[in-house]
Amino acid sequence: MDAEQRYIEEANFEFEDVAYDKIISLGNLGYHLAIQIHEHAHKIPSKEGIIQRFGVMVSQDVDIPFQVKIYNQPDDVPILVDMDIITIDEYLDLINQNKSITHEKDITIGK
Repeated sequence: MDAEQRYIEEANFEFEDVAYDKIISLGNLGYHLAIQIHEHAHKIPSKEGIIQRFGVMVSQDVDIPFQVKIYNQPDDVPILVDMDIITIDEYLDLINQNKSITHEKDITIGK
C-alpha cells in the first residue's frame, strides 16, 4: 500500500533540466541555492521572452556567490535556466546593476 502524500508546498519557481542536474550535482550547496531562489522568487520581474541574470549569495561555512539565469513570463512562475559560481567582484557588479535577488537591501530589481 502506498503512503498518502500529506503535504504539498507550491514551488515559487521551476527548473530547466540542465539547471536541475546542476543543482543536484552541487549537493547541499545546490539545495541552499534552490532555497534562496525559492525565498526571493517574488523579487524577479517578469519580462516577456527574455532570460534575465541575477546574483544570488548562498551562505554556508563561507559565502558563495552565484549568477543565475531565469526566464520569467507574465502570469507564470520563474524558470531557473542555468547557474554558475562567480567571483565576489562579479556578484558586486550585479548588486551595482541592481540585479541581485539576495542582497540585503530590499530593492526593486530589473529597472
